[in-house]
Amino acid sequence: MTTPAAPSRANRRITARKACLLSVRYRTKGGWHPATALDLSVGGCRLRVGEDLAPGTRVEVTLETAPLDGGGRVAAEVSGAVTWCHLDGLSHSAGIQFDPASAALEQLLSAIP
Repeated sequence: MTTPAAPSRANRRITARKACLLSVRYRTKGGWHPATALDLSVGGCRLRVGEDLAPGTRVEVTLETAPLDGGGRVAAEVSGAVTWCHLDGLSHSAGIQFDPASAALEQLLSAIP
């Protein structure tokens, strides 16, 4: 019996991410840009963006749910840093590591099915 090979890269995530498709926006020194959040946790997210973001770039991300049953939306604004970014088809995917989480982000996460 052989032992399976160890993964080439350790999983550095501390918290599990929820799959989602949220329309968001992010801000760099160049201003606000539209994006799509593909997954989300209190520690970070993966965004589909229209530009190549350099690792270490500081960003602010505004997230908002679609209208909930009661008609309202849940929103949160978080800041963080780009940890990786690569071309993914016609757009780029970027990993964002958030600064310490806020209560608003935790509330938004609980509103995502």
